[in-house]
Amino acid sequence: MMTDPIEPVDPDIDDSYADDIDDSIAVTENGGQYVNKNNGQVAGHVARDQVLNVHNWLGRYRAAWELSDAFVRETMDSFVDRAYGPDGLSREAAARILQERRHVLLVARRDTGRRTAAVGLLAAVPSPRREIPTDDDEKSLLPVAEVPWESYGRCSYLLTVPPGSRDGRLREVLMAYREEVEKRDSYLVVLVEPDTLERSEDVPGFAALTVTAPAREELLRRLLTDQHARLNVDALLQEPPLREMLADATPAQITRLSNRIRAAASDPEELLGDIVRKAFQAYRNWDEELGDWFERNPDPRTRLFLVTLAFLQGAQATNVLHAMEKLAEKLAEPANVRGGIGAPGIRQLANKVSANLDDQHRIFFTLPSYDVAILRYVHSDQSKAFRTRLWAWASDLPIRSGGSANARVAGQVASAMLEVTRALPGADAPEVRTLVERWWSYKTLRPLVVDLMTALTLSPEAGPAMRGRLNQWAKYSGSHPLLCVVAEVCCGALADAYPQVALTRLNNLAGRGVESVTDAVVTAVKSLWERPMHRQPTLQRIIDWAAERDERQSVGLLALAAISETPEQAGILLTELAGDAALRAKLKDALSFLFTDAVPQGGILDALMRWLDAATRESTYEHLISDLMVGAAGNGQGASKRLARMTRLLFEWQPVACDEEHPAARGLRDQIQERLQRANPLAVA
Repeated sequence: MMTDPIEPVDPDIDDSYADDIDDSIAVTENGGQYVNKNNGQVAGHVARDQVLNVHNWLGRYRAAWELSDAFVRETMDSFVDRAYGPDGLSREAAARILQERRHVLLVARRDTGRRTAAVGLLAAVPSPRREIPTDDDEKSLLPVAEVPWESYGRCSYLLTVPPGSRDGRLREVLMAYREEVEKRDSYLVVLVEPDTLERSEDVPGFAALTVTAPAREELLRRLLTDQHARLNVDALLQEPPLREMLADATPAQITRLSNRIRAAASDPEELLGDIVRKAFQAYRNWDEELGDWFERNPDPRTRLFLVTLAFLQGAQATNVLHAMEKLAEKLAEPANVRGGIGAPGIRQLANKVSANLDDQHRIFFTLPSYDVAILRYVHSDQSKAFRTRLWAWASDLPIRSGGSANARVAGQVASAMLEVTRALPGADAPEVRTLVERWWSYKTLRPLVVDLMTALTLSPEAGPAMRGRLNQWAKYSGSHPLLCVVAEVCCGALADAYPQVALTRLNNLAGRGVESVTDAVVTAVKSLWERPMHRQPTLQRIIDWAAERDERQSVGLLALAAISETPEQAGILLTELAGDAALRAKLKDALSFLFTDAVPQGGILDALMRWLDAATRESTYEHLISDLMVGAAGNGQGASKRLARMTRLLFEWQPVACDEEHPAARGLRDQIQERLQRANPLAVA
């Protein structure tokens, strides 16, 4: 059984970098605050470059998937009108078609801002709004019966047909979706690529629209609305490098460019040409500049200081220097690299790496988005062995010599991990694994680890690769901490966006036969079960496990016990079973196997008794529970033994001595016992 460990005291860790860092809230130079509390929601924010922390990125991804009101408002604040076809309609005119027809097929290619165009239509119809999940592994739409419609209720829906969808009956599936939406008096916008569906105008019940990409200059102007007071955006748009870059840019690239311009415009005294130059270099990840810098600076101490500052920008300069020397030790650099009066000091190093110290002796890069660019460059320019040692060092940065963890430093390292993985989405993920395995033994860092992994799996850049990596880990990894993290990630926001992905990975974990992982899977499915939108598919998976003849069976039985810990919870379980004959049949198979060798013991025995308790409180469950037990006994080999064991269970649950005290339980026991006796092949003979 996996327990939450006490923060360990590691005698091998001394003179820790994190010992020198205060965990209290620190004030940035522009008056903002680092947040260092609340379950891993820690700071990765750097005043000069506005790098968001892991928790904030995760919140953004969730808001986008959930189409929250705040997300829709933010989208509309920068919305640039575009032409909706077939007649070059404005957004308002196209939205009226959705309002009147209720079901729209929006046909457009990827990288044209089509999702924003769809949000522009949905903004005109009532909230709540909801994106319907798809089967990410199979690149197809979910069968319509697997969508939790009852949990969603009356919504305005967005459905994106996966590119290269493998469903040959797409028209029929879309019509089935439309029928379900109609039942709920709701709205539906379906995004589909032109090549995926021939003659989209022929899909019954849908109005087919096309949409163009937004005007590039206007989009950039709208994205920089908040900069007009200190930046001449119109003049900026006339700068040749910017005009050249905009010529072929996608909306996503323009959004990224706007963020780089915002970061570069931090100094109100800076000339417009310099702002454009820095923004353009930052947009290109400072690749040429960093290549030249490394050629000019072969000194290991200077290079190590640059890399260390990329992780710890905004920290006290002396602490950055201390961490740099720890990195030199990790890389087995010569002693003269690590320090000494003859080695370059902080101010000389800061000058060489384009950084400044503020009045509080904190150190910042003077170049926008430079920290992420450095890590990206190092990852693409150095060996895998170097990256492994680098992240081993980084994962140790938050660990104090007493064995506890510094949440703020961990937040900075996790934010660096998120940023570099998003910047290199095709990269392997051993570095993520390094953080997970190092930090999972610290209870205070677990929420941050889960947030980091979840943000990576939901990010547009790294998400597809990371979701595939989760599955690979679930199947093959021998790291128990890593497997436990996968289980926890699969019961959070990932399950809302990709429910089939989450259940598939939990299924693979359930087959591993590792006690600590089993506990994590049971906790995960219990969490999913407690959320109505996941209840039915989760129950189906649990009962499938309980009916298996492999390691999954014990996981299924433990999960059945976990989701019926009280008679009230057991009643919810029986309600779900009452509406699904196929599920009841599978559960009968599981109970039949369970009673074949002996009377069940432990948690599942207690759960069966709670099911009986629930049936005494609600008469509609009486026939269901008796039908389950009689059906599980069956007429095949060993039926008499199973029937006898079930009878024993009944009398353990309701002893004769307690009959007067609990007449309802006595009545149910006698009713089930009578049915069991009639079903007993020996008694019939």
